[in-house]
Amino acid sequence: MKNLFFMLVVAGIFGGCVPSAKNASKSGVANANVSPDVVVQKIDKDDVRDIIREEKMIAPYNEMDSELSFTAVGEGIAPLNTVSSAQALALAKRAAITDGYRQLASKLYGVKINGKDTVKDAMLQSSTITAQINGLIKNASIIDENFNQGLYRVNLELKIDAEKWKELFAY
Repeated sequence: MKNLFFMLVVAGIFGGCVPSAKNASKSGVANANVSPDVVVQKIDKDDVRDIIREEKMIAPYNEMDSELSFTAVGEGIAPLNTVSSAQALALAKRAAITDGYRQLASKLYGVKINGKDTVKDAMLQSSTITAQINGLIKNASIIDENFNQGLYRVNLELKIDAEKWKELFAY
Protein backbone atom coordinates (compact mmCIF):
# COMPACT_ATOMS: atom_id res chain seq x y z
CA MET A 1 0.00 0.00 0.00
CA LYS A 2 2.83 2.40 0.87
CA ASN A 3 4.58 1.68 -2.47
CA LEU A 4 1.37 2.45 -4.34
CA PHE A 5 0.92 5.65 -2.37
CA PHE A 6 4.52 6.68 -3.10
CA MET A 7 4.10 5.94 -6.80
CA LEU A 8 0.90 8.00 -6.93
CA VAL A 9 2.61 10.92 -5.23
CA VAL A 10 5.60 10.70 -7.59
CA ALA A 11 3.30 10.52 -10.58
CA GLY A 12 1.32 13.51 -9.36
CA ILE A 13 4.39 15.61 -8.65
CA PHE A 14 6.12 14.93 -11.94
CA GLY A 15 2.95 14.95 -14.02
CA GLY A 16 3.57 11.59 -15.59
CA CYS A 17 2.81 7.96 -15.11
CA VAL A 18 4.90 5.46 -13.27
CA PRO A 19 5.64 2.44 -15.47
CA SER A 20 3.67 -0.68 -14.77
CA ALA A 21 5.29 -4.08 -14.31
CA LYS A 22 4.50 -5.00 -17.95
CA ASN A 23 6.22 -1.95 -19.37
CA ALA A 24 9.10 -2.06 -16.89
CA SER A 25 11.00 -4.71 -18.82
CA LYS A 26 10.47 -2.87 -22.13
CA SER A 27 11.68 0.45 -20.75
CA GLY A 28 14.62 -1.10 -18.94
CA VAL A 29 13.30 -0.18 -15.48
CA ALA A 30 13.50 -3.03 -13.00
CA ASN A 31 10.61 -2.74 -10.56
CA ALA A 32 9.93 -5.99 -8.74
CA ASN A 33 7.53 -4.40 -6.22
CA VAL A 34 4.80 -3.52 -8.74
CA SER A 35 2.35 -6.29 -9.50
CA PRO A 36 1.10 -6.64 -13.08
CA ASP A 37 -2.52 -5.91 -12.12
CA VAL A 38 -1.72 -2.49 -10.61
CA VAL A 39 -2.80 0.36 -12.86
CA VAL A 40 -1.31 3.74 -12.10
CA GLN A 41 -3.10 6.72 -13.58
CA LYS A 42 -1.98 10.30 -13.95
CA ILE A 43 -3.30 12.40 -11.09
CA ASP A 44 -3.33 16.13 -10.45
CA LYS A 45 -2.04 18.06 -7.45
CA ASP A 46 -5.46 18.20 -5.77
CA ASP A 47 -5.59 14.40 -5.77
CA VAL A 48 -2.13 14.27 -4.19
CA ARG A 49 -3.22 16.74 -1.49
CA ASP A 50 -6.29 14.62 -0.76
CA ILE A 51 -4.21 11.45 -0.50
CA ILE A 52 -1.70 13.13 1.82
CA ARG A 53 -4.51 14.56 3.95
CA GLU A 54 -6.08 11.09 4.27
CA GLU A 55 -2.72 9.51 5.15
CA LYS A 56 -2.13 12.09 7.90
CA MET A 57 -5.50 11.28 9.40
CA ILE A 58 -4.50 7.68 9.98
CA ALA A 59 -3.34 7.27 13.56
CA PRO A 60 -0.01 5.52 14.09
CA TYR A 61 -1.31 2.40 15.81
CA ASN A 62 -1.33 -1.32 15.38
CA GLU A 63 -4.52 -2.48 13.67
CA MET A 64 -4.94 -5.13 16.37
CA ASP A 65 -5.12 -2.43 19.06
CA SER A 66 -8.37 -0.58 19.51
CA GLU A 67 -6.80 1.83 21.99
CA LEU A 68 -4.11 4.50 21.71
CA SER A 69 -1.94 5.52 24.63
CA PHE A 70 -0.39 8.95 25.15
CA THR A 71 2.09 9.61 27.94
CA ALA A 72 3.62 12.72 29.47
CA VAL A 73 5.99 13.50 32.32
CA GLY A 74 5.07 16.42 34.56
CA GLU A 75 7.52 18.05 36.95
CA GLY A 76 6.87 20.43 39.82
CA ILE A 77 8.70 22.01 42.72
CA ALA A 78 7.26 23.47 45.90
CA PRO A 79 7.30 27.23 46.54
CA LEU A 80 9.81 28.48 49.10
CA ASN A 81 7.21 29.96 51.45
CA THR A 82 5.55 26.73 52.62
CA VAL A 83 4.89 26.21 56.33
CA SER A 84 5.59 22.47 56.43
CA SER A 85 7.18 19.71 54.43
CA ALA A 86 3.73 18.13 53.91
CA GLN A 87 2.46 21.34 52.31
CA ALA A 88 5.58 21.53 50.14
CA LEU A 89 5.05 17.94 48.98
CA ALA A 90 1.35 18.52 48.21
CA LEU A 91 2.04 21.72 46.22
CA ALA A 92 4.90 20.10 44.28
CA LYS A 93 2.63 17.16 43.39
CA ARG A 94 -0.15 19.54 42.26
CA ALA A 95 2.33 21.44 40.08
CA ALA A 96 3.65 18.20 38.55
CA ILE A 97 0.17 16.91 37.71
CA THR A 98 -0.78 20.26 36.16
CA ASP A 99 2.41 20.24 34.08
CA GLY A 100 1.64 16.68 32.93
CA TYR A 101 -1.87 17.69 31.86
CA ARG A 102 -0.42 20.66 29.97
CA GLN A 103 1.97 18.38 28.11
CA LEU A 104 -0.81 15.91 27.23
CA ALA A 105 -2.95 18.78 25.92
CA SER A 106 -0.07 20.06 23.80
CA LYS A 107 0.35 16.59 22.26
CA LEU A 108 -3.35 16.22 21.50
CA TYR A 109 -4.42 19.76 20.61
CA GLY A 110 -1.19 21.49 19.63
CA VAL A 111 0.31 24.74 20.84
CA LYS A 112 -0.65 28.20 19.63
CA ILE A 113 2.42 30.42 19.27
CA ASN A 114 2.21 34.20 19.08
CA GLY A 115 5.25 36.34 18.37
CA LYS A 116 5.77 40.08 18.31
CA ASP A 117 8.90 42.02 17.40
CA THR A 118 9.22 45.77 17.76
CA VAL A 119 11.76 47.48 15.52
CA LYS A 120 12.73 51.15 15.79
CA ASP A 121 15.40 52.85 13.69
CA ALA A 122 16.31 49.48 12.10
CA MET A 123 17.11 48.03 15.53
CA LEU A 124 15.20 45.39 17.43
CA GLN A 125 13.65 47.03 20.50
CA SER A 126 11.77 44.06 21.93
CA SER A 127 10.80 40.53 21.04
CA THR A 128 7.97 38.63 22.73
CA ILE A 129 6.91 35.04 22.14
CA THR A 130 3.94 33.50 23.95
CA ALA A 131 2.69 29.94 23.87
CA GLN A 132 -0.89 28.98 24.65
CA ILE A 133 -2.61 25.61 24.98
CA ASN A 134 -6.37 25.12 25.23
CA GLY A 135 -7.78 21.65 25.64
CA LEU A 136 -9.74 19.25 27.77
CA ILE A 137 -8.04 16.23 29.30
CA LYS A 138 -10.25 13.62 30.95
CA ASN A 139 -9.45 10.26 32.51
CA ALA A 140 -5.66 10.57 32.51
CA SER A 141 -4.03 8.17 34.97
CA ILE A 142 -0.94 8.59 37.10
CA ILE A 143 1.20 5.54 36.31
CA ASP A 144 4.30 6.55 38.28
CA GLU A 145 5.31 9.31 40.68
CA ASN A 146 8.37 10.13 42.77
CA PHE A 147 9.78 12.95 44.88
CA ASN A 148 13.53 13.49 44.95
CA GLN A 149 15.51 16.51 46.17
CA GLY A 150 12.53 18.88 46.00
CA LEU A 151 11.40 17.80 42.50
CA TYR A 152 8.13 15.92 42.16
CA ARG A 153 7.84 13.92 38.94
CA VAL A 154 4.60 12.36 37.66
CA ASN A 155 4.13 10.06 34.65
CA LEU A 156 0.63 10.44 33.21
CA GLU A 157 -1.03 8.16 30.69
CA LEU A 158 -4.14 8.85 28.65
CA LYS A 159 -5.79 5.93 26.87
CA ILE A 160 -8.29 6.72 24.16
CA ASP A 161 -10.19 4.57 21.68
CA ALA A 162 -8.49 4.70 18.26
CA GLU A 163 -11.70 5.47 16.38
CA LYS A 164 -12.57 8.23 18.84
CA TRP A 165 -9.06 9.69 18.41
CA LYS A 166 -9.51 9.80 14.64
CA GLU A 167 -12.89 11.46 15.06
CA LEU A 168 -11.66 14.13 17.51
CA PHE A 169 -8.04 14.88 16.69
CA ALA A 170 -7.18 13.80 13.15
CA TYR A 171 -7.39 17.11 11.31
